[in-house]
Order: sequence, then C-alpha cells, then structure tokens
Amino acid sequence: MTPGDIGREMARLLRNSTRSVEFTSAVLRIQNTGGGLSIQAETDSGRYLNADIAALANLFRPLPPSIYEVRLSHTGEYSFLATPDVGTTSPAWLVFDEDFRYPGHPLPGIPLPGRSRPTGSPTDPAVLTRVTALATEFAGLYEKIKGHAPPWEPGRTEAELAEAETRIGARLPEDLRALFRVTDWDNESGLLGRYAHDPLHLLVERYLEGAPGSHGWEDLVTDEGVVFETSPPGRVKRLSRNDWWITFGSDHAGDFVAVDLDPAENGASGQILEYGRNVWGPIRYVAASITEMMEEVIRALKAGEYDNDEPESPYLIADASFHEESGQAHDQVLTRTTDLDEVADPGLVQELYLNDPGSVDLAVLNPLTSLRHLRVNRADSVVANLSGFPSLEAVSIGAAEVDLTGLAGHSTLWSLSLVGVEHPIGFGPLAGLPGLMRLGLTGLDVPDLERVGELSSLRVLTLDVGQVRRLLDAGVTLPSLAAIEITGGAPLAEVVRLRRRLRPDEPAPKVIEASGMLAAP
Repeated sequence: MTPGDIGREMARLLRNSTRSVEFTSAVLRIQNTGGGLSIQAETDSGRYLNADIAALANLFRPLPPSIYEVRLSHTGEYSFLATPDVGTTSPAWLVFDEDFRYPGHPLPGIPLPGRSRPTGSPTDPAVLTRVTALATEFAGLYEKIKGHAPPWEPGRTEAELAEAETRIGARLPEDLRALFRVTDWDNESGLLGRYAHDPLHLLVERYLEGAPGSHGWEDLVTDEGVVFETSPPGRVKRLSRNDWWITFGSDHAGDFVAVDLDPAENGASGQILEYGRNVWGPIRYVAASITEMMEEVIRALKAGEYDNDEPESPYLIADASFHEESGQAHDQVLTRTTDLDEVADPGLVQELYLNDPGSVDLAVLNPLTSLRHLRVNRADSVVANLSGFPSLEAVSIGAAEVDLTGLAGHSTLWSLSLVGVEHPIGFGPLAGLPGLMRLGLTGLDVPDLERVGELSSLRVLTLDVGQVRRLLDAGVTLPSLAAIEITGGAPLAEVVRLRRRLRPDEPAPKVIEASGMLAAP
C-alpha cells in the first residue's frame, strides 16, 4: 500500500466520522506500536470523533510501527504524514537516547552475586530432605481433605536442573531446586498457597524472553519513574527491575512470583517477591524462601485455615499469612493537611497526592519523612519548603501561586513539574537544584527560560510548542537532553521540524507524505 493509499483511506475514515458534525478542519492521529493502536480523532474545535476502530485496525495491522497523521479540511482537501521518529503525539515525545533511564531503573547487565553462579553440583541434601518432607506432609493433608492425592507432575533430574541453570546463567536457590526435584509442576494444587510454580522449561523461557529478569516498573522515559522502597525496608533493592529477580511461578491471574538472587543488605538470597496487575508501587516482599512458604501453608491447613467451598475442585488454597498485603500503604491521598493526623504511620508514606488544599506551606508535611513523590493538585498557593524531606525525588505542583525559594539546594530532588502558575516563574531556585534531571514548565511564563541550558543534570524537559520554538530561536538546542515532551497539540509536521532543529547534526527524521482531495460524498 502506497503512502497515497494510506492517506486517502485515513482521510475517508476521518470524514465518515464527521458526518453529523460541523467542522472547519479535523485531524486523525494513529500511533501504531506494532502490537496495538492508539487512536485520536477530533475537530479543530476540540470535539472528539468516533472513528471506525475496526476499519483502522484492518488498515494498520500490516503497516510498520510509526506515527500516522491525516489533516482534513471541510472542503475535502487533506494532507498525510507518517514518521517512526516521534515517540507519541498529543503530547509529542522526542526521544534522543533510547538507553536513558531515571534513577533506580538499571539497564540489563547487573552483576550476578558470586554465590549464585552455576556450579553443576547436586541440590543440598539437607534442603532436599526438608523440602521433600514438607511436600509429603502437604500431600497427606491434601488427600485427607480432598480424598485423593494432589495431581503433581513428576519431578526433574539434577542433570535437567543443571542444564536449565546453564541457560539462564545462575544457580537457583536450593529449596527451589528441591521443589523441582519433587514435582515439575504442582498443578495449582495449593502447595505454595495461591501461587503455583511453573514447569522448569517455562521458567527458562520466561527468563530468556526479552530483557533478563523480572518486573520493569515504569522504565520508559515517558513514565514518572520514582521507585519506592519495598516493605519491610532494607530487604529488597530499590530498583525497577533486576536481572536476578527470576520469575518461577504465578497465581494464574496476572500476578507473578520471583526468587531474588540479588537482595539488599538485610534480605536473603532466595527470598520471594511478587509483581503483577494487583501489585501497584514497589515490588512486594512475600516470604524469606520457598521453604518458609511451604511451612506456612502446612500450618494453615493444620489449623483449618483454608478454602474448600468447592470440594470437587483440585485447588486447596490455604489462608497463608504471606497472601496478606501489608496494611502499611506506600501512598496516601489527602484533601486537607489536617488529614495528616489520620495517617496511621506517617513515616511509611512514600507517595502523597494532596488535592485541593487551598493555601499550603509544604513544611506542614514534614512528618512524612520517607516521602519520595509529592503531587499537589489544584492549590490556590503553595510555599515549597522541602528541606524537611530528605528522600524526596519528584514533585508536581499545580497552583495559581507558588513560592519556590525553599527548593534551592535540595540534594535528592531530580524531577519537578509546575502547572497552572499564574505569575512569572523565577529561575533562581531551579538553577539551585544540583540533581534536577526532569523539568516541566509547559504553558508557564518563565522570563529566563533560556537558562535551562545552565542545568547541567537536565535530561528530560516538558514545554509547550511555543516555548520550544523560543529556545531554538535563541540558539538553545540542549544537546544533553535524552528526551523532550512537547505539549499543545502541534501538527506532526511541526514536531518533525522541531526535531530537525533540536538535532541538526543527526540524520533527518524519516518521513512519508501525501496529499489529495476527497471526492464529494
């Protein structure tokens, strides 16, 4: 399909979506990632349009990943442009360094602790004996409750374990090895509570698929990226991902469990972590080991703490304590600062949404000594006294008036976003942030905006299209930027031109264009 064919079909589908709408011009943007589509259609007045999703999916499914845009006049005249060199549109993201990561977001290549290197030696006999005994005890309890033996798959051999470890480049914890010796898959019988360990071949396949290891919390430059401390603190490294968090099972409902071969100072190699759709925030600490999980399951079964509402079901899920989420939430939402009195343990709060607080001096939040990410939304005025937050990394302030004097010199703050400020923003406090890596000033009056070139640590910038033009016209090209977010809904052609100006020494963006006139309907 030629660019002309694509543009004409997009224009036709866009016009179909405007049949009952008066408009002067309209735009249809498609982000084709290769795995899905993001669709945006609207008129020049901002009215959203309902494009034919099925037809668009059929059109773009065979096409390469790219941003596609068509602009249509009420006369039927249209222009089409596509480029793979813009990350997203509305807002537009231009990414210049694909390997850039925020603090706590390591790229693959984390060294393996020496204790976990493959050795080829057999499973520790004492651990094998213990795990076998626990599995036998569970099987006896299961048969007593269910009336038949658990439907386990046969175990794996030492040679098969050694081969798997050679492929992933690490030795599995001794009790996980022992579990595989007993059974390759427990068939969701409840041996590990609501989780089941995967067959050995699936563990290997998952590990080798994509980047090694598990998790990957908000690793993209477009994400907010603050990594929170797992509770209890000091056991799990505060990272978004780790090569040596090896996924070995799941609850078959979107949550996964991993063994941690690279724990923090107070953790233990082989401790169990959980991540997935129901784990929002830091990766969750589950238990110190596979052995501890099995012991807790057996304790609960002996105490009659289990769910057997469906006796014919093969599942026997114990009410194990490791299923329980910590009651100590890492995030809080407050409307008034006086609500702080209702927070059970302020020292555990790492993320705070402060909504509609009126006028506030942020020093009132100083009891939140572990705060890492603060969002203030829809305030009248804010005094940003932040010296009492030694761990604070990211701040977003939406307020009509803001005093930034208290920001200066903050040593851990690397992300700052200001929204809705109705007076000029002085640049002095911003220049006094030694680690400022990400800055958002879109739509604001910043008389000394050109001074962003003085921010030696700055890697990610959010501005509106007019502010970007202003910097470029002043000769400020910011070569150290890893990415820039451009708000304001600029046409894709304008975003491409800005990219060329921001990186004049790099190859020009790849662009395909077409234009035409639709026949009268």
